[in-house]
Amino acid sequence: MSPGNAVQAAIYQRLSGYSALTSLVQGVYDFVPEDAQPPFVVIGDDTLTTSDDKTANAWEATLTIHAWDFERTGRKSVKSILSAIYDALHRQEASLTVAGFTLVEIVHEFEQTFQDAGVEGQNDRYYHGVQRYRALIEAN
Repeated sequence: MSPGNAVQAAIYQRLSGYSALTSLVQGVYDFVPEDAQPPFVVIGDDTLTTSDDKTANAWEATLTIHAWDFERTGRKSVKSILSAIYDALHRQEASLTVAGFTLVEIVHEFEQTFQDAGVEGQNDRYYHGVQRYRALIEAN
């Protein structure tokens, strides 16, 4: 398995099996089905760069994770979802299995919440949260 696929699979397994998160959302996706209902989480864009040293093949991956909810009273729901994702991933190397690789580190880099309009010009209060994580993996 490629390093990028292995990291994404580990993130998906961790998030989709983390009860503090799954109790808050309808699903965790990397491709959102048309009939998906909020709240949900999407594993989004990623990057992968080589980070070898003299003794090991290594890669640094960044993963962007999105949360959406339809919330009539504000961003509270999305922020609760982002908090659960943070708890599931930030510095939780021992809790993630990256098949074929060793996860050296996974850290939270940033978070942002904002309102998305579902229909241009309408304020329908879909709240969107974004987090980015950086992971360092080494070949076994």
